[in-house]
Amino acid sequence: MSRIILALSLFLTLLSPAKAEQFEQVGDYQIHYNTFTTGFLQPQVAKAYNIVRSRYHGMINISVLKKQSDGRYAPVEALVTGDVANLADQSINLAFRTIREPNAIYQITTFRFEEDEPTRFRLKVRFDPNEPPYDLGFIRRFYGE
Repeated sequence: MSRIILALSLFLTLLSPAKAEQFEQVGDYQIHYNTFTTGFLQPQVAKAYNIVRSRYHGMINISVLKKQSDGRYAPVEALVTGDVANLADQSINLAFRTIREPNAIYQITTFRFEEDEPTRFRLKVRFDPNEPPYDLGFIRRFYGE
């Protein structure tokens, strides 16, 4: 099982250099986010995490890091909620789940998409229980590759 977790974490962090660097800085926190088609997952990884591999299923990966006193960033727990919608504003609520590893914490979920249609994500990321959640929104296009 640890090999599968390692494979998933490597996949999520090395998927694409451009995508891996997508993050928003919010004070001492960095919210890293990534989306991709689940067909890219290795079969054993998809099976281990009960993820449907498909040309028309996407996945979101969110991780939150907090700046430490020594300047390094460390993973922190976060609560992520939100929805995914098409341009006609037909939306579906997303159900995120937590993946914990020794050096990382991910919030992941999957969704169906229509090929080449702009897909809008409206997420709320709560990383500090004493602060309101951070609104994270973006639009992506997916292609059934």
